[in-house]
Order: sequence, then structure tokens, then C-alpha cells
Amino acid sequence: MARYGYKCLDCDNEFEIECSIKQYDRHKKQMCNQCKSNNVDRTVELTAVHFGRGFFKDGYESAKNVKTSTSETADDGD
Repeated sequence: MARYGYKCLDCDNEFEIECSIKQYDRHKKQMCNQCKSNNVDRTVELTAVHFGRGFFKDGYESAKNVKTSTSETADDGD
């Protein structure tokens, strides 16, 4: 399920609609759930995905094939 954020231009209420990507119609006007106005704009949410060391525990890829970062393998210059 995807979440789509909206902001009402009349009452400044921010709300989200949750539906599948196939069900979402970007041309359909949404209604504010607080004042029932159709004067709403879609907001852009920042999304970040971070795969750390725990990613390999889920079995997606073998950790043996991944290079370690330079900060972990840096020489002291001795």
C-alpha cells in the first residue's frame, strides 16, 4: 500500500490517503477530511531506504560478495 499526502488550502489540514498504486487516480480530486473542501494539493514526501548490515540477515544477498567500505579497511599509513 502506498500513502499519498495532501494539504487543504482552505483550513491547512494535512492528511494522507492510503491505497494501492493501481487504485490511485492522480486526476481524482481528494476531499479534506476536516472541512470537506475539494481545494487540496498533493504534498511531496521524502522517502529514504537504507540497507545496512542487517539487510543480509534477511537472505537477499550473501554478505561474502560485498566489498567493505573504505572507512573500515583504511590503512593507518604505517
